[in-house]
Amino acid sequence: MKKRTVSIFVLISLLLLMLPVQASKDSYSKHEVSAIYSKASLNDLQATSAILLEVNTGKILYSKEENKQIPIASLTKIMSVYLVMQAIANKEISYDTVVKASAKAHGVEGSSVYLNLGEEFTLEEMLYAIEVRSANDATVAVAEAVAGSQGDFVNRMNQKAVELGMMDTYYRDCTGLTDVGHYSTVKDLSVICRALVTEYPDIFRFSTTLERDFRDKDHRDYQYMVNRNNLLNYYDGATGLKTGFTTAAGYCLVGTAEKGELSLIAIVTGEPDNNHRVAETAFLLDYGFANFMFTDTRDDMQTVGSIEVRKGIEKTVETYAKGTLRFLLKKTEIPEISKEIVYNAATLEAPVEKDTEIGKVVYSLNGEVLGEIPVYTAEDMEKAGFWTLLWRSILSWFGVDWEK
Repeated sequence: MKKRTVSIFVLISLLLLMLPVQASKDSYSKHEVSAIYSKASLNDLQATSAILLEVNTGKILYSKEENKQIPIASLTKIMSVYLVMQAIANKEISYDTVVKASAKAHGVEGSSVYLNLGEEFTLEEMLYAIEVRSANDATVAVAEAVAGSQGDFVNRMNQKAVELGMMDTYYRDCTGLTDVGHYSTVKDLSVICRALVTEYPDIFRFSTTLERDFRDKDHRDYQYMVNRNNLLNYYDGATGLKTGFTTAAGYCLVGTAEKGELSLIAIVTGEPDNNHRVAETAFLLDYGFANFMFTDTRDDMQTVGSIEVRKGIEKTVETYAKGTLRFLLKKTEIPEISKEIVYNAATLEAPVEKDTEIGKVVYSLNGEVLGEIPVYTAEDMEKAGFWTLLWRSILSWFGVDWEK
């Protein structure tokens, strides 16, 4: 009987081993990401909301439900880190400042580095914990170090949101653990992301770190931190920036990348799992890099036409444009750019001085004005003498055109 029981146990164990293993939604598989990517479409993203933004211009290249208010989980920490970097820039605090874990920081739920009450680390180490581990306890500790309390820090977060025009955003904590009444939109998120990476590019030192030790290896609470942003593992040129997850928010990701002259931010929220957020972020980035480019106007210091001059020693004076504009457009749109020379008046009257601004070159695409540069006279034009003007009047009376 005992042998039979053992045999049944072994048989059941073998059968269980043969069953397919359900991967965790948090897990990362390059193969699975590639499979999802291959089926991705701009018209059928799994993300509940998404946006693609070019950093240098702030131009939105793609969006889905950009103004929909949503819970944002740890994407909240983008604003938190922005305020910390701002405090460093303002010399209110420094990377070397020692941050002590308070009772409110100790034991914060969710992702953490398990700060002990009274434990101390430099601000720099805390920032690594926030960016690599997405540590909630480190975020609270840093918020208290900057503003005195999390409440005062959150007030700063909301004030900054208003300053930046993020009118569909409201923060209730510095971590993103709160779902109810704590919200933003992908459009607002793109604003704070752009502000962070343009004003404080040192953030990339933290956001590109793939792994890092927290505490000494012989410490009983030693933590080996691995960056949760698997876009860094999957996408060439990726530089960050932040992941997030709560049950209400779903899987969220802000991906940043640079290739050539383009610097892009892609944001997806409400994804069903980690692989989807990586795949669809990568898809949006590739869409941007493949389809958009900068183009410069080529009329600077070039002759663009001529304009009639009344009572001048000559009939017309040549004109030239001054300045160069740069446009970010779809590659297919660039050949469609049109330009028009618009003068302030139909004619000029002598005398005319060289380099007098008299009009503009207007660049348009499908009827929409992209920009303009000024047009100037290319030379002086003296007024003709009395007898010359009289002779021209006589010729005109007989319908004879005159030259010089």
